[in-house]
Amino acid sequence: MPSISRSLIAALVFAILRIHTAGAQTLGQPLPPWTPGTLDIHQIQTGRGNAAFLIFPDGTTLLIDAGAVPDRQSLEIGPARPSATRTPGEWIAQYIRDFSPRTPATLDYALITHYHDDHMAAIDVVGHAIPIRTLLDRGESPAPAAGSLIDRYREFRRNFGGTSETFEPGRADQIVPVRNGARYSDFEVRNVAANGEIWTGQGIATRLAFPAGWSTLPKDLQPGENSFSAALRIRYGRFSYFTGGDLVGVPLDNLPSWHDLESPVARAIGATDVLVLNHHGWLDTTNAFFLQTLQPRVVIVPAWHASHPDHGVLRRLVSPRVYPNPADLFTTTLLDAPRAVFSYLREPFKSTEGHIVVRVQPGGTAYRVFILDDGNAAHTVLAIHGPYTSK
Repeated sequence: MPSISRSLIAALVFAILRIHTAGAQTLGQPLPPWTPGTLDIHQIQTGRGNAAFLIFPDGTTLLIDAGAVPDRQSLEIGPARPSATRTPGEWIAQYIRDFSPRTPATLDYALITHYHDDHMAAIDVVGHAIPIRTLLDRGESPAPAAGSLIDRYREFRRNFGGTSETFEPGRADQIVPVRNGARYSDFEVRNVAANGEIWTGQGIATRLAFPAGWSTLPKDLQPGENSFSAALRIRYGRFSYFTGGDLVGVPLDNLPSWHDLESPVARAIGATDVLVLNHHGWLDTTNAFFLQTLQPRVVIVPAWHASHPDHGVLRRLVSPRVYPNPADLFTTTLLDAPRAVFSYLREPFKSTEGHIVVRVQPGGTAYRVFILDDGNAAHTVLAIHGPYTSK
């Protein structure tokens, strides 16, 4: 019997996987439920801020951010999704209920990456609707800006009924599978950055990206709340995913180079399958070194504003001189203003509206991207992309 090459066997297996999994979901129908061994990552679109709901292979659940910017009647932001009949927090809670692996729904973890309204203003609404076992945030040092938003959050943190912890960079034992984690030794959530402290990529060692005495510098030279964002990497077998709140990578207005936090993060984490753009892809993010090092196959833009993503960021993403490898771009929304600016790029996005779901197959060797309708509560499947082979 002739020998069969390993690459041919892999191709045959991949083709069988494509046929088998393609029949498991149908366009126009709801997304099939999560199943044990699968990693699900849902980038929820409310039109009012960031929120991602994750289900680990053992069924452990994690919410990353719960944003809610105020409604504004202008060209800056689009319509609330699915509608304005509920608040963003109520829609996020309902989405979690719809996809939760448990009834009633619970959140094993909730992480607030930093203290801006589009990332944390709805967490109290979500937390009052769905029990949270462990709430993590960047802590109180550096101190958050004073105001009613942080006061409300502190009150929620004191009284929500679970355990609160400060997110500590370098650790891989703070967010862990709690349902049946022993079965998934190839799964890890690594705390990469918070408050300017960045994992080095070795053990649990970190280093401070800011210079000593930075808090004594003139106010306009000091890092802001975005630079304090918590960031994490998830690995499952060969698959990897990175999300970093509003981390900065392009120092603006002649700021010192140490304001670039993306470059040391990139050195620590290396190649990544799925990248959620920092700061919604705004103009102070996604530098060339970051892209060239992570080499993402799938890029998610958690957009809600007319400046998401920035024109320069998009040019770097599609420029073969900056990033020559193939990358599929998905954005939760694309408003008319950026669409007009990007028109000469001939619509580089695979999807420009909807919830974005990355479903990683058991073992982490491959994954698909599903686009779900954000205009109704049924979450019907609008498009299926992949399968992609994990790095």
